[in-house]
Amino acid sequence: MYRKSNGLKSHYSWLYLLAVFFGFGVVDVLFKIVSQITEVNYTTSLFLIFCIAFIVSIIYISYLVFTKKTKLQLINFVCGCILGFFNFGNILFYLKAHKSMADNPSTVFAAMNMGVIIFGSLIGIFIFKERLSKLNYTGLGLALIAIILITLSKLHAV
Repeated sequence: MYRKSNGLKSHYSWLYLLAVFFGFGVVDVLFKIVSQITEVNYTTSLFLIFCIAFIVSIIYISYLVFTKKTKLQLINFVCGCILGFFNFGNILFYLKAHKSMADNPSTVFAAMNMGVIIFGSLIGIFIFKERLSKLNYTGLGLALIAIILITLSKLHAV
């Protein structure tokens, strides 16, 4: 979460924030497009995307093993599979939300993204025993309130 600076700054660090901002925007729009394709079931599309990502990962890991002499560890593979499973589930529900709320994509974008942040933070707190600052808790609380207000506004909209 948020940590005080150690004094080292890069003049180009804002580019990372900009890249993440645009990257997530592109991914969100692509999810919306995939959810509306009727020729291919979105679960099939999602499965193919994850299979391609797995193959690309295997190629990259093979490159690291054979050229950089990186050692493979089973725990990394297992943890990667667990993370991939949860990521698959998250994206599956994301696409289902876009299908069921096709007229309200802003609600889906906001609720899903803030929900992931809140859920990830709770996992960090309870499983990994992370300590959050008051500012972090305030941000999480505001995100939760925002999700509730966005959902209520769409439920009661005319």
